[in-house]
Amino acid sequence: NAHLLSRSSKILLGILFALCLAPLIVTARPLENSAARIEPAVLEQFAAQNEVTYWAILREKADLRPAFAMQNWEARGRFVYERLKAVALRSQAAIRAQLHSQGVTHQPFWIVNAIKVTSNKTTLEELAARPEVGQILADGAYQIPEPLPGEPQPSVQMVEWNIDRINAPQVWATFGDRGEGIVIANIDSGVQFGHPALINQYRGNLGGGNFDHNYNWFDPSNVCGYPSLVPCDNYGHGTHTMGTMVGDDGDPGENQIGVAPHARWIAAKGCETNSCSFEALMAAGQWVLAPTDLNGNNPRADLRP
Repeated sequence: NAHLLSRSSKILLGILFALCLAPLIVTARPLENSAARIEPAVLEQFAAQNEVTYWAILREKADLRPAFAMQNWEARGRFVYERLKAVALRSQAAIRAQLHSQGVTHQPFWIVNAIKVTSNKTTLEELAARPEVGQILADGAYQIPEPLPGEPQPSVQMVEWNIDRINAPQVWATFGDRGEGIVIANIDSGVQFGHPALINQYRGNLGGGNFDHNYNWFDPSNVCGYPSLVPCDNYGHGTHTMGTMVGDDGDPGENQIGVAPHARWIAAKGCETNSCSFEALMAAGQWVLAPTDLNGNNPRADLRP
């Protein structure tokens, strides 16, 4: 559904732009009145209930253009993380103080300058009237598409048909490159980290049966435990997509399933089950830019994929 600019896409595009180090320079169009900033779906929900969860999207966006000139990979990541967070902290300060004083449930995010709020209609109208706020959007979730039935495919030199179709074996042979030195991540339903095709590529695998999941696993909804300390996949989709990226059953293997089988991987669980809430996706996107320890502390942009 990437071609559909739905209301949820407006939020999630912030994640995509930030991950790609895009400038995120957006000038909010002048609005005639504060009511025009509120998405109709939010007002429709208030017609049926007294409290509603929604997103307040702030007008100010971080200027990330200097990142494009930074050749040092670690410095570039640190700059993007610090700039995004600084802009969010500064521009959200007054609103967060107001919500806190009113005892309103809210959660700030910096990857796109936004605050998730659960409130009554009075608070909604107060937020929409604030000059810092550009839009009020409804909360929601994305559904993971159900896979279509497949047809058995003949093996091509022990390489799965989809990997062969994109000419990955040519890259392996021509450039001697199977992803060495690269760390990748997925934001999905999690990963079965002990899967035999994935366990050796997991960055948290220290060898000898020892693992360190700090900076390598993030589950913002605590689906895999409270706290969530060990990677899991309660739906299977994330394990599947990780396998497509880095899956390997050894060299030479009987069944090559991954594009870059020598890359390492980390994962953020942005999808609680077969659906992915806006909040989990936002939190996962932030973690990918600056992974944290298992307590959610000590972010390190240098450990991003």
